[in-house]
Amino acid sequence: MSAQKNPVSRESRPKFALDVDLADEARFIRSWIENPKIAGAIAPSGRFLARALAQCVNPAARGPIIELGPGTGPVTQALLARGVPRSKLVLVEYEKRFCSLLSKRFPGVKIVRGDAYNLADTLKGILTEAPSAIVSSLPLLTAPEDDRLTLLQQAFDLMGEGGRFVQFTYGVKSPVPTHVGENLHVRIQALAPIWLNIPPARIYIYRRAQGPTQFREPPDVLDVIWRRSRQAAREIRDEFKFIEARARRAANGRGR
Repeated sequence: MSAQKNPVSRESRPKFALDVDLADEARFIRSWIENPKIAGAIAPSGRFLARALAQCVNPAARGPIIELGPGTGPVTQALLARGVPRSKLVLVEYEKRFCSLLSKRFPGVKIVRGDAYNLADTLKGILTEAPSAIVSSLPLLTAPEDDRLTLLQQAFDLMGEGGRFVQFTYGVKSPVPTHVGENLHVRIQALAPIWLNIPPARIYIYRRAQGPTQFREPPDVLDVIWRRSRQAAREIRDEFKFIEARARRAANGRGR
């Protein structure tokens, strides 16, 4: 009679993507319960949103890229996949537990624990040259308008000429009010909604303008859906294939 094999302990089993995603969602829910104004969301940014945010920056541009509110790191991962060198990334995170997690997941990336709404003081002595872009996952809609204005002013003071501030929102309008953008001579660009994120999100890009600007909100939702329906259908199909494959790998791993 053959000897019975020792069961594989849970600690020695490989960690699959599905397990990591579920753990990250649990961390976000806990953080949101403890302080909803800081966390802003109960789940990390989805991979389609993270990838879209990363596409808004130029990895070859001179100067570091600052990420505000990285959380568990989905946008950080997308920025690295985009080709941004680890040495050029600076993450600003307020939550201590997330800072510890980020340092383990992204060795070589600079992580600064501090208040992103007081960006000038938080990054004082950290930067050696002007950032080319700032990518923000901060819940701006939960912050007072004065705090949003201060953040945007400090961001553009830090960035060099041509710098861009990239922000996503779950709201239907720009998280920086249009009259504020016009008063600051900031050009506001709204990108198409990310329908496959849960909940759907939209990305706004803010740039300094030389003079007064005018901004119009993008077309209504029905018009956007009509123009992007074919692309959305392909993305949904690919997403279901991805989820199915990930669940199958996770199930096979637990069965060993």
